[in-house]
Amino acid sequence: MKTKEGDIFKRDLDGEEYKIRRIVNRMVVLESKDGKRQILTEIDNLQLKSFYQQKWNIEAFKSML
Repeated sequence: MKTKEGDIFKRDLDGEEYKIRRIVNRMVVLESKDGKRQILTEIDNLQLKSFYQQKWNIEAFKSML
């Protein structure tokens, strides 16, 4: 599945959930649920299971049906 804006990831270091706000080239801006924190990371880092776990977006899944 391709990573896109709006996808939600859980960061394993602190258990916090982050939403992809913006993707530019290979860089991704992740924003916490409360909007108080942002993380800039490379898109390939989201696939590393030791750092992030993707959460299923139910609305996006329903739109694919």
